[in-house]
Order: sequence, then structure tokens, then C-alpha cells
Amino acid sequence: MKALIAIGIIFCCLVGCSSNAQVTNDKEMGENIQESFAKKGVSSVDVSKLSDFKWEKGYLFTNKSKKADVERLVNAPISEEVMKKIVSADQMLVFVHEGEVVRYVELPQDFIAHDKNQLEFSFSHSELKFNKNREGKPIKAGDKTLSSEDALTVKSIMKQIQWKKADYSVALDPDVQLTYEGAVYNVRFTSDSAELTSKKRGVYGKVTGETAQQLYDILM
Repeated sequence: MKALIAIGIIFCCLVGCSSNAQVTNDKEMGENIQESFAKKGVSSVDVSKLSDFKWEKGYLFTNKSKKADVERLVNAPISEEVMKKIVSADQMLVFVHEGEVVRYVELPQDFIAHDKNQLEFSFSHSELKFNKNREGKPIKAGDKTLSSEDALTVKSIMKQIQWKKADYSVALDPDVQLTYEGAVYNVRFTSDSAELTSKKRGVYGKVTGETAQQLYDILM
């Protein structure tokens, strides 16, 4: 019972409590999962082979996970603050060692199949099936796959943009090309803005100020 209570308490470290400073987002594992997903013919990933830390048990959560379901799965109470952290990513893998959360991985899209048999996994049974129905691709700047953290930021920015329908015969001369949800966006930066066009989608959008700078820092 103490171990189960500990899981619920240590879950607070996902939102920055000071009792366990070692709990971090494993960005490298997130990038490796995305790269594996992008390979043709690859239908699963063994997360035990991607981890360089000790763990016995893992959980898969999504932005559609319900608080009651999460508490039932880990058999411990979960705070609203932790739930906000969990659902802020499209998917999150959480790894537990000796009753404590030791690492988590945020994924910007639904790479892992949301199968009830994969919601809880172990180090000895750690091969997770990819989502075959997912239509999107990893988010890229040029040929570089973005980290999970950067991809989540770009996704948030793209959702904020007020897109205008346009039929561009020639897209903007880009500083960089952003691949997002299966479409290529030409991105051009000015001193105070970022302009985006997609010939495939036939749209134009623009962000300014700090948001444009944030996009520049990630893509360039």
C-alpha cells in the first residue's frame, strides 16, 4: 500500500515538485520514438532498449485520458495539476522505479497505439505497437525532426494562427520548410514576424512579436 501511495505522491514531480529533481522529460527517447515511427516497415518500438535508466513499470497516457481512469490505472490519487500536465501532451509515457516516477516522455502526436493492453507495461514486456491509423508525420524543420518539446510548441503556435484561404501559384521564398501534419509550409522570417504558406493546403498565416521569435528559435 505504501508503494502505491508513493506513486501518487511522486507523480507530483511531473509538475516540478522539489522532492525528486531527477524527474525529467527524456527528449532523446521522444526523438528516437519519432524517428522509429517514420521508418517504413517498423510497426513497434521497444522502449527498454531506448532507456538508459532503471525502471520496472511504465504507463501510457493521452490527452484524452480521464482522471478517474488514470487513478484506477496507477491505483493512487492524482491531482488536477498533474492531470493538466498529462493532457498537455498528445501522449505521455511515464516510467516508475521502486514506486517512484523517474522519467517521462512527451510525444507531440499519437505515435503509440492507444491499446488497453499497452496502457500499462513493464521492462520485460516493453515493445509498444505504433498507431497504424495515424495519418500525420513527425514535425520537421527541413530534414531535422523536432524534439517532442519543440514539436509541442510548434503545434500550439500553428493552432493559434488565423489562417487565410489563398491560392498561391508560387509560395513564399522560404528561410526554412516546416513539415506539419503531412503538409509542407514555407516559412519566411522578417525582423518582427513569421509568414507561412502552404501550396498543398492553399493557406497563408502570420505570427508576430514573441511568438515569431519563438518559432524562429525552434526552426532556425
